[in-house]
Amino acid sequence: MAHYALTFRDPAGHVLDIEISFAHPAPEQKLSMPSWIPGSYLMREFARHVINLSAEQSGQALAVSKVDKSTWSVRSNPDSPLHVRYRVYAWDRSVRGCHFDTARAFINPAACLLQDASSPDNSCVLDIHPPAFPGGELWRCATTMAPVAVSERGFGRYHAASYDELIDHPLECADFDEFGFEAGGVPHRFVVTGRHRGDLQRLQADAQKICQGHCDLFGAPPPFAAYLFQLHVVDDGYGGLEHRSSTALIIPRNDLPAPGESAITEGYRELLGLISHEYFHAWNVKKIRPAAFDGPHGYNTSVETYTRLLWLFEGFTSYYDDLMLKRVGLVSDADYLKLIGRRLTQLLRSPGRHVQSVADASFDAWIKYYRADENAVNSQFSYYLRGSFVALALDLMQRAAGEDAPSLDSLMQALWREFGQSGRGVPEDIEPCFSRWAQRDLGAFFARYVNGTEDPDWSALFAPFGIEYRTRPAASAADRGGRDDPDATTNARTLGLQIGDGGVMPVLKQVLAGSAAWQAGLGAGDMLVAVDGLRASSATLGKHLARFRTGEQLNVVYFRYDELRSTTIEIPEPQHDTVWLETRADDPSGAARRARWLGNVVSA
Repeated sequence: MAHYALTFRDPAGHVLDIEISFAHPAPEQKLSMPSWIPGSYLMREFARHVINLSAEQSGQALAVSKVDKSTWSVRSNPDSPLHVRYRVYAWDRSVRGCHFDTARAFINPAACLLQDASSPDNSCVLDIHPPAFPGGELWRCATTMAPVAVSERGFGRYHAASYDELIDHPLECADFDEFGFEAGGVPHRFVVTGRHRGDLQRLQADAQKICQGHCDLFGAPPPFAAYLFQLHVVDDGYGGLEHRSSTALIIPRNDLPAPGESAITEGYRELLGLISHEYFHAWNVKKIRPAAFDGPHGYNTSVETYTRLLWLFEGFTSYYDDLMLKRVGLVSDADYLKLIGRRLTQLLRSPGRHVQSVADASFDAWIKYYRADENAVNSQFSYYLRGSFVALALDLMQRAAGEDAPSLDSLMQALWREFGQSGRGVPEDIEPCFSRWAQRDLGAFFARYVNGTEDPDWSALFAPFGIEYRTRPAASAADRGGRDDPDATTNARTLGLQIGDGGVMPVLKQVLAGSAAWQAGLGAGDMLVAVDGLRASSATLGKHLARFRTGEQLNVVYFRYDELRSTTIEIPEPQHDTVWLETRADDPSGAARRARWLGNVVSA
């Protein structure tokens, strides 16, 4: 058994002190650090943060050799306790790493605790020592790891049945705010770190509704005995990472609702959607998960683990996150349909959707999604977003077939019963299961929308729900869709330009494949000098272009690296790449079907 001790000694250096003890080490004791963290499919190489690793036995220093990029080896006497000490640089404010200063310590065990690679299935003990520096006496520790002997502040000894379990329980240590509630018959704890002036009572009520909605969807009991939200509020940041009974979240502090505010701002809706998304993962990916993730010792965090199913685990979760906000009454029908319109607008404006299938996007997550470059919009598409469209299309298709047809709710419940509750991994070829649950052959659906790059016929899919699918040109470069706009005219996006934040001269961030700008030879990184003989300005470019008519010629002068160049762009017909959804007042049967879709959680 590996016995870990975590000490907070050096907040100024942002360094964690860690000791691992083995009562009976292996003759060649190997230790390894994960290269990636479950839920985030990129090789992050956490071993690069390890400092000064040493080993001693009976007071004598032992030689430590590096086996590979993330593995160390120590030759030891199995009859004598072995102590390994090292330090970890912890200055990653994201939800995927470790962060430590005088205000807070956030610990992802996968990013700092070495695995006993000689006996990977052994249980683990973790001692978390309270900080001794000034202010540290106010800190508390929040985690869902199993306590053995802990203080009221949460510091002390914890236990994990395996290393795989150990790394799935992050630690939040700070003088945080907190509240609690019950959902699904189990306690939920919510801790908030960082300065803020948010209305936590409102957040408590809204989070409880979301959690209860998901518990109702899958049925009792939930797959955990207690749940923890670890929310860190910052100046500018957004993200979340799921764990088996907790989630780590990061948001801008001003996205919290202000005291006395009743409306749901866009920032607050995004926070609620993030809470909903990560909580849904407690079922979908932590329990219902790809068979490819099930190694002999749990996740194999030393090498890439490939699956073509991330569209199911991330995409379907992305469908349900905001849908649940509608179902529990936190957003209106109109606001939800506006959100779908915006997402469909993203789809139409991405040439990469015709290049990469959602199954291929899942498989290539390791080298593409987290490493998107300026050409990503032309060569790939998010398995989060496109997977949510697969879920939406399948749900609409099933619900339109009649009230007796299994909806996507029924399919998720079937996934839970067959794979989540049984512990069996989901096979890569999931289509036969979906066809059986849907009570129809979905082979063509999978071929076209999962393994292919076709867009569904959204007009036909929405029509039975009394919803008209409409498109128009963009009104401005900032137009995200989701609503009608009679002022739509030619603009920078129509030309296929996406302008990044720059200084005096605008810099092209992306150029869409096949667009007028693309055909004129412009490329990402080009710096605009003049358009139509006038100084290029990101603030006025859209308004200036609106005065040109289709077919007119536009002279553009730009720098590519240090060379001055010029080209001519022909103003094209405005593309209808902006979507909004409109409900019909004269369709009572569609309205009833829409109400069943958006209003009901069909309990398992």
